[in-house]
Amino acid sequence: MKNRIEIEKKYNDWIDKACDFVDLVGPTINMPAAAMQSNISTALGNDINIMFLGHDAHEADSTYIFENSNYFRYRCNNGNDCWDKRDREWPIWKNLRDCFINVYGDSSIMDNLEHLVFTNAIFFTGDHITEVLDQIGTSVENRCMELTRDLIFDILQPKLLVCFSVGDVFDKLIGSIRKKEGFREKIIVQKFKPYHIKHTCAITQVDRTIILGIPHPSGAYGVLASLPAIVRIINDMYKGGEIEKVVATKDLFLNLQETNNYKLSEREIIHGVRKEGGKTNDEMNSIIEKSFKGLVVKKIWNKEKDWYEISSNFIVKVTSTGGGYVSIRDSKFDNKNNYSKRTINNQNAIIKHLEDKGYKLKNDGARKTSLGHKPFRKYAEWKQGPQYVVLSILKEIDELGLELEDIYNKKEM
Repeated sequence: MKNRIEIEKKYNDWIDKACDFVDLVGPTINMPAAAMQSNISTALGNDINIMFLGHDAHEADSTYIFENSNYFRYRCNNGNDCWDKRDREWPIWKNLRDCFINVYGDSSIMDNLEHLVFTNAIFFTGDHITEVLDQIGTSVENRCMELTRDLIFDILQPKLLVCFSVGDVFDKLIGSIRKKEGFREKIIVQKFKPYHIKHTCAITQVDRTIILGIPHPSGAYGVLASLPAIVRIINDMYKGGEIEKVVATKDLFLNLQETNNYKLSEREIIHGVRKEGGKTNDEMNSIIEKSFKGLVVKKIWNKEKDWYEISSNFIVKVTSTGGGYVSIRDSKFDNKNNYSKRTINNQNAIIKHLEDKGYKLKNDGARKTSLGHKPFRKYAEWKQGPQYVVLSILKEIDELGLELEDIYNKKEM
């Protein structure tokens, strides 16, 4: 917990400085001034785990006549009066949040308001970005960016900053940081297309803040099809992931396309369907297996290929054979000394836990070589397409690794 009184004083000083600027240029620009979307009072003084930064608030009023900065100040202190409608009525927010729910079954990253801030970089607002920039001019845009930069790094200091636009927000913010007086740090920006989506993302780190630029999530330019990939990289960085591993996801579907010997369309990659109809189960299973292998970097076991470590004592295999399934073993498994000849710590409790998760063994032959199998079709996301199944598998085995390890290390149950 930060010193709330000190942070509030810094924030109030920042508001005064921003309002002075708005009052100075507002009469000439004659556009509404409003930046803050969330109610910052719920988060100020707390650790900001994630901050979302848009370009401008997109609140147009053709009859508007600028008077003063009072409304801008109000928004800084109270947020947008429509904030409570964001989950239902704001495409920029709803699309991203809904995708978190679709992929992970959870939207807490966007719901924990005590540790979240959503604001905009440009203080003046209109129907379209080009309209705003044409009317305010470069010098006003630059000063807005400077003040926003100072809010981010001098006051809020978020762990993860997500910019809603690479060109209009991320790039311009990085430019402003580099121009800050006394700033000497080298900023290394990496631009990439996660999971081979058609949209470019950007990432870097400044001080302790990871800055991630993503395409605007409102839905234009086909971005909805890319959101599952984007949500995954936001989730990974939110949970302390490494920049290099996130950037490496650019190779995922390149690998898939090469091994399939034909080019998948964006729609096929995300939804697993061709324009003329649905894929067969075999095609679905193949995409799931190859996508998983493209994602997982850390492979173990020289004795037998395609098994992946999920914890110190457990490994997983994702295979399209046998109808397509996920299989779990302990890492010391040996075909010559299989489960008909040996047991592991708390084996019955482990098998029971896996059964509760949908991992079952149909016959004695399967019981000799695995602790549990789960068919791809048992995942709730099966009807949504292979990419959703892959993301669900990845989430599940991350959790299983911890859960199985905990059962394994307990005293005999």
